[in-house]
Amino acid sequence: MFISSYRVTKFAAQNFWRNFWLSLITISMLVLTLLTVNILVFTNVITDRAIGFVEDRIEVSVYFHDYATDTSVTSAVEYLRSLSQVRDVETITADEAYDQFVTRHAGDEQILSSIEELDSNPFGPTLVVKAYAAEDFELIIDALDNPQFSDQIREKDFSNYETLIERINDATDRIRAFGVVLSAIFLLIALLIVFNTVRISIFIHREEIGIMRLVGASNWFIKAPFLLEMMMLSFVAMGVTVGVMYPVVALIEPQFNIYFGSESVGLVQYFAQNGLTIFGLEFLALVVITMISTSLAMRKYLKV
Repeated sequence: MFISSYRVTKFAAQNFWRNFWLSLITISMLVLTLLTVNILVFTNVITDRAIGFVEDRIEVSVYFHDYATDTSVTSAVEYLRSLSQVRDVETITADEAYDQFVTRHAGDEQILSSIEELDSNPFGPTLVVKAYAAEDFELIIDALDNPQFSDQIREKDFSNYETLIERINDATDRIRAFGVVLSAIFLLIALLIVFNTVRISIFIHREEIGIMRLVGASNWFIKAPFLLEMMMLSFVAMGVTVGVMYPVVALIEPQFNIYFGSESVGLVQYFAQNGLTIFGLEFLALVVITMISTSLAMRKYLKV
């Protein structure tokens, strides 16, 4: 058994080096396929983080009139916090709103002089309501029409994050569709190359295969080197892909972090935590696909 395994491995290695350029082309196409698939994984992670980043900043600003009573503001806060769609409610007092306005327009003397001429603080309390998801906007806005305090609300303001999220999803869907098509093209080319590589290997070793048949070698012994060679090519392609992906992700992540402010997008961490599962499944799928292509090539041209 040990001798047979050694001979099979040796024969597979010889096939690899004898058809080095074909092996190199096969590996290159498999690597391109794997890289495209991992770009799709990369895109999914970025999309999820981008949507989470946007949703984490969803908020509705509720501006009260300057005559609003503390009781009305407190009632509004308690009511909003009772809603399951509301993540948090921050209260900004009239004095804090005035200070923020002055700070924001510190360089505009005309505005500052105008507000100083007023006898009283023109600002009322403000509530900053944070929601869990963009689709919660409508319910929160409707909830603010509660007659208990709605007549003391001057304005309700929110940014249309839902539109932004829809744009992110639309762009991601287009990228995914393009990636799937590109992966399929690369995979098809790789399988055709695998098919022809095995065919050429069988042709080169036709005399050796004939001798094996004469001495009573089993079908498995004849087929095994070709199957093992494809496994070797798949393993090398997977190793190259892993060797490319981690440095690229580590290089790209700081650029994405710029758009996410102080937060990290966590790409390196994601691949570190899930890399074994992701690359393991990809390798298994690649081996199965190349084995099928190899088996078809041998059945057609080897006739064993």
